[in-house]
Formats: sequence, C-alpha cells, structure tokens
Amino acid sequence: MIDFDGTLNAAIGKALGDEVPIVFPGISTPVLGIFSLITDHIFSEESGASANITVATLGLQVSQLPSPPQQGIVIQINGASYVVKDVAIDGLGWAYLDLGAQ
Repeated sequence: MIDFDGTLNAAIGKALGDEVPIVFPGISTPVLGIFSLITDHIFSEESGASANITVATLGLQVSQLPSPPQQGIVIQINGASYVVKDVAIDGLGWAYLDLGAQ
C-alpha cells in the first residue's frame, strides 16, 4: 500500500507550498500550504456574468496540524487574514480549506 501522506503529500507541500501561519485556539503553528486566489463569475439566467467573485482556497497536509482543521480557525497569508469557512478532507491526508476574508 502507498503511504500517500508520507510520500506524495509531503513532496507536494515541499515543492509547491509556502509557509502559512494557522491560528488554533491558544496556539499559532506554521504549515506548508498551497494558496490559490481565483476570480470567477456569477451568471444569471437572464443575462451574462452579473458579478465577479473571488474564491480563496488553501490546500495542506493534515498531519502538519496539531488537530484536524475546522471552521472558524484563522489563517494569515501574504499579510491578509482569512477565516476557514469550510473544510474538505480527501481521505488521503490532504485538506482543502475554503477561506473567507476576516
């Protein structure tokens, strides 16, 4: 069996990740994460794109954290603070955090 977390996830984090401080209650811990900030469009049925939205996401190796990620924790990236709105864990040791501006 392949150790996805120890081999694949660790390699992805080292190659593509940036150090990101994550604040848990009572502790701040730096992790390697892959941050993306994507601009997308909201479409209405009557017309084309009616608005633009910005979606912030952080992917990271869960085993770097002192406890599993959860909604409400604070993350600081490039001088901006984000709060975790949703957490999706892929079952292989990687998590995708949907972020909102704080």
